[in-house]
Amino acid sequence: MEKRAVRFRLGETLVFLGPLLIFLIVLYGMLLWTIYVSFSDWSGTAPNFRFAGLKWYQLMVGLDRFWVDVRNNLRWLLLGVIPTVVIALFIAYLLEISPIRGIEGYVRTLILYPVAMSFIVTGTIWSWMYQPDKGVLNTIFRALRLDFLTSNFVNDPKTATLWLIVIFIWQYLGFAVIILQSSFRTTELQEMIEAATVDGASKLRILFDVIVPNIRSGLLILVSLLLISTLKVFDIVYIVTFGGPGYSTDVLAFFMFIATFQQHLVALGAGLGVIIFLIAFIVVIPYTLYAFQRWFE
Repeated sequence: MEKRAVRFRLGETLVFLGPLLIFLIVLYGMLLWTIYVSFSDWSGTAPNFRFAGLKWYQLMVGLDRFWVDVRNNLRWLLLGVIPTVVIALFIAYLLEISPIRGIEGYVRTLILYPVAMSFIVTGTIWSWMYQPDKGVLNTIFRALRLDFLTSNFVNDPKTATLWLIVIFIWQYLGFAVIILQSSFRTTELQEMIEAATVDGASKLRILFDVIVPNIRSGLLILVSLLLISTLKVFDIVYIVTFGGPGYSTDVLAFFMFIATFQQHLVALGAGLGVIIFLIAFIVVIPYTLYAFQRWFE
């Protein structure tokens, strides 16, 4: 009976842990394979696994395009995450304190529409809006005789990346609002808000002194998800600018795509994949550890 019970518990363990183990083996197996390929001399359509050392990494860091990509990825990390969280926080709070009954449902539906669209559709729509001559935005500005607001948008290398980040913020804003609103609606926090209101605290003071310190778990989850999303950004760049003008809006994921599938420099593409992983490890893993530490305090 004891042996049968042990076998039964072992079987239960394998049933629950088996899929996880398979996932981890495939995930880290592919990671190790990518690292191995990055040290090979695979350049062309035919595989070539001859060891080439740091050849492709040396080529990579010697390219101006690589450093432009790194700078752009850092822009996405900062300017894509921080404004999204701040704007979402204010919108979520305004929806919570809105005196107009029923407005929350309409606004939530409106801001959730972009989340339901793929980046391909979003990028196409915003490409039409950003066109300098016949684009929606410049047409509206000219019709209102606000010509000083017209812009070249993504055709200007100096500001193109910033306009792409605007698209990211627009698409993820509704997602961020929903996460933050769900964090607001705990019984304990609602009681604290009511107590602060009775004590005569202003709306802004309630937001910054009561709500923000007590929704840190929601904020940590939201920031983690947004960081991951900005690190793997590809679709918007591909659809709207294709990395241009020149390679001013290029990011590491897009460079990896070009190197691997258009230039057939597979080892270089694998090396770029390793760099993306290292950036994710440096940025996301320490933040995740900090999040769990704060979460379970």
